[in-house]
Amino acid sequence: MYSEQAKGADEIKVFLRFLQAVDLPIAASSIEKRDPPEPDIRCVHATDGAVAFELVEICDPNLARAIAARSEAYIRTSDPSARIVSKKLRRTYTTNLPIELLCYTNGRVITPDNVIIPSVAPYLQSWRHVFRRAWLLGRKGAYELWSG
Repeated sequence: MYSEQAKGADEIKVFLRFLQAVDLPIAASSIEKRDPPEPDIRCVHATDGAVAFELVEICDPNLARAIAARSEAYIRTSDPSARIVSKKLRRTYTTNLPIELLCYTNGRVITPDNVIIPSVAPYLQSWRHVFRRAWLLGRKGAYELWSG
């Protein structure tokens, strides 16, 4: 079973990979894992001050089950990105900090970055949500998806 502590450690690793890819002025020493209903990460941006990040993995559940079972059977996959992001946009968080959304892939989806980006962009642009920016840390790099 995947513990909250292990999930938190993985989220910190993902966030550090993201910071290397986008070169944001956030000191690693300022990163704190937070518990719901707060966003996942609290950190300090050199010019913007304290900021929160909510992380969400773009993950195909069929592929995740096959990987976990070490199965070599044929499986059907699909692009789950729009469903995952739209669900995340409906959530509320307890914080007084600006919040950014970090979507990431971690080997459990076959959808390429250039398909994920246009799949989620309409949701980010048209739905009312709490995020000031949204990012994708994909297989090929990091991308700013939306800024409000």
